[in-house]
Amino acid sequence: MSVTPREAVPDEAGPFISILFYNYDGRELARCLDSVLGQTVLANYEIVICDDDSKDGAWHIACRYAKEHSGLISLNRNRQSMGKADNRSKALLMCKGEYCVELSSTDMFDAAYIRDSIWGMEADKYLAHAFITRLQRANIFMPTYNPVRVEPVDERAYNPLVSVLVYNYNYGRYLRQCLESVFSQTYGNIEVCFSDNASTDDSWEIALEFAERYPERMCLTLNRMNYGPNINLWNCVLNMRGKYMLKLCSDDAMRPEFIKRCVEALERNPEAAFAMVHRDIMDDEGVRTQEPPFYEQSCLIPGFEQVAVYMMSSVNPSISQILYSVDKTQGKRMAGNLNDRWFGDRIMDFHICCDYPIVYIKDALLLNRVHGHSEGAQMDGNLLQCMGEFVLLHQLADIAGNYPGLDKARGRLQPAVEKIGRLCLRYCLRCLAAADEQCARRYYHLAVAIFPTIEDDEVYSELSRYWGLAGGEREDFLGRLMARLPNVVKRVVSYPVPPGSVPC
Repeated sequence: MSVTPREAVPDEAGPFISILFYNYDGRELARCLDSVLGQTVLANYEIVICDDDSKDGAWHIACRYAKEHSGLISLNRNRQSMGKADNRSKALLMCKGEYCVELSSTDMFDAAYIRDSIWGMEADKYLAHAFITRLQRANIFMPTYNPVRVEPVDERAYNPLVSVLVYNYNYGRYLRQCLESVFSQTYGNIEVCFSDNASTDDSWEIALEFAERYPERMCLTLNRMNYGPNINLWNCVLNMRGKYMLKLCSDDAMRPEFIKRCVEALERNPEAAFAMVHRDIMDDEGVRTQEPPFYEQSCLIPGFEQVAVYMMSSVNPSISQILYSVDKTQGKRMAGNLNDRWFGDRIMDFHICCDYPIVYIKDALLLNRVHGHSEGAQMDGNLLQCMGEFVLLHQLADIAGNYPGLDKARGRLQPAVEKIGRLCLRYCLRCLAAADEQCARRYYHLAVAIFPTIEDDEVYSELSRYWGLAGGEREDFLGRLMARLPNVVKRVVSYPVPPGSVPC
């Protein structure tokens, strides 16, 4: 749950200031932090510490102060040194203030001087300062995406680096399994870009433990407060350097060959934008269940055909199922649109397929955790699984309208809307099975609002009978109905591959 940003304080507190420490001398860091925290001149500020893989104890000091001053200090540590200039550039992108006070090496902190300098900069918009930077005020919940940091060409050619982005909030109970699965991969050239959204459980301690075990393979970020999932993902993106990236939800886990299989498939098919794997499902206790793969075989799928499929189905229920070629994601994430919070990755994948083919791997290489605290569960309860999909379909059709040759995708808008109506009935049945009749009624009525002629549908007619039964009769009726219509509740078959697909 997000909290009110610290910067949203009365105007008399003055402009919000980011006090940035980067490449700071570990011997002097505690002293300088004490001078910031002990002063009373500046009240409206945050502290951001960006450690450039220091070896002088600075990182441990930063972690201690962040723990002692929760809600005030954000942290970042590079897995390998970037150099002072690059670390500064990245660090500035983490700052949320209107002004940034930059402190590096052994710079001193003078609160009264900084206050007076910022007053002068407030009065004169053209006034510049040597170590106080004006920052562009932006909506922190709508970040820009994908600053690609390209690794050396020889590394990329023969053993491409894979960036695994793990962004977490209060999933400490799952995080250890998630990170163990990353570092157990049979593919060796992996970096983990981890960001924690001010968790209140043991998530950060677990991340620090893994960083100690794998010091040159893991970069860490800790937000001083919960900025929401977009900023948390953005922190990971800021640190990634790989040719390929995987956005791995911190409650999921991978089978050991996941990354190796995906990289090999993409290297064999360099025109493809991403590789998508099948999944097995885990519950809260780690109990696993299987479902049929979406497609009947592994294959290379033409992008324009996959776009048409996306109009009718999400295909991959979890974003953790996809390994992306980073270069081909550029400009495809439409941050800030209405559906970005819940469907941003679906929109990006659709947009990517307007230009590129993809690889599908039918083997269940992901362990996808489905539980009552996940975002999917939240969407079930607030009807976004269907209302959001309804809005999304029109958005996807609008995107397809900007590309030649996607008439097949655009022509599926109305059949897809009808499918959303039937999807409402599926969620109605799921809610009834979970004894949530109130939510079930909402989906039942939403089905007619989206697709009025669904009143002629067999499932709708059966559900209409259900509401007229007495309480004791409903359970038996529901059991018989779900036994007759298993595919209404969940998919039980695989589909043929799209036309033009090539087995791989």
